Amino acid sequence: MASFRYGVFLMALAAIGCGESNDVGDAGARGDGGGMDATVGRDAGSGDDAGSGDDAGSGHDAGSGDDAGSSDAGSSDAGLVDAGPTDAGPPADAGPLCEGMTRGRCDGAGTMCLCCPAGGPLERCLCTTECSTDADCTDAGRPLCNRPMGGPGTGRMGICTPRDFACAWGAICASPDTPIDTPKGERPIAALAEGDLVLSLHEGRLQPRPIRVARRTRVQDHAVVQVTLATGRVLEISGGHPTADGRRFDALAPGDAIDGVDIVEIAHVPYRHAHTYDILPDSDTGTYVAGGVLIGSTLLGVE
Repeated sequence: MASFRYGVFLMALAAIGCGESNDVGDAGARGDGGGMDATVGRDAGSGDDAGSGDDAGSGHDAGSGDDAGSSDAGSSDAGLVDAGPTDAGPPADAGPLCEGMTRGRCDGAGTMCLCCPAGGPLERCLCTTECSTDADCTDAGRPLCNRPMGGPGTGRMGICTPRDFACAWGAICASPDTPIDTPKGERPIAALAEGDLVLSLHEGRLQPRPIRVARRTRVQDHAVVQVTLATGRVLEISGGHPTADGRRFDALAPGDAIDGVDIVEIAHVPYRHAHTYDILPDSDTGTYVAGGVLIGSTLLGVE
C-alpha cells in the first residue's frame, strides 16, 4: 500500500512540472507565441492590415462605387442635364408664327408682323413691310399696298399683301362722338357700355335693347367716310361699316339714301381720333340708330 501511494506522488509531481516548463509557457497556444503574436487574426490577417475590406478592397479605395463610379462621371455630369433638349431644343423659345389672327414672330429677313386693321375682331396678320403705294411693295409674293380706303395718302399707312389678302380696314368704325339713340335720348357711342339700352330693330319694330358687345379699336393714319345727310346730320364712319340693308359706307354716293334719308355729300377724310367704336345690340338684326338713321354693326356674327 505504501509503494502504491509513492507511485501516485511521483506521477503528480511529474504533472506539475509539465505545467511550468518552457515548452508550454513560452511558446504555448495562450502565452507569447501562440494566438496573439503570429496568428492570422491580428498581424498579417486579411481582416485588418491587408485585407480586402479596408485598405485595398473594392468598397472604399478603388472600388466602382465611390471614387470612379457613376457618381463622378455618370449621367449627372455629362448626361442629359447639360447637353440635353433643355439647351438646344426646338421651337419652345421662339414663340408662334405671325399668321391669321396671331401676332407672332417673323423668320424672313426685313419683314415684321403687321396686322390689318390694327386690332379688332377682323384683324389679320402676316409677315410683311409697310407701304404708301404699290411701288413700295417689291416682293413678288406681296405686290399690293393694302391700305384704308385705297389710294395713296400721307405716311406709310398700308401693308404689302398678296392680291387675295383681305383687309377689313376700320371694321370697328364710328367716331367717338357719333350720336346713338337710347330710350333717354342720344348719347355718344364712346360713352356706351355693355348692358346699356339703345334703340334697335327687333322682331320687326324699333325698341330698346341692351348692348351685348361694346368695342373700341386703336387706329393709326386712319381714314373715314364723311356722310352729310339731308337732315344736316354728319356721320364719320369707316368705309367697311355696313348700312342696315347691307351696303358698305364706302360704296355710297350723293343721291343715295340711308334708312330713307338722302345723302347730299360724301367725302373721304383723315380720321381725327385715336380709336374707333362699334356696338352690337342684343337684337335679331344687330342694328342701331346713329345720327338719326338705322345702321348695321360690324360685330354681328364675329363678336
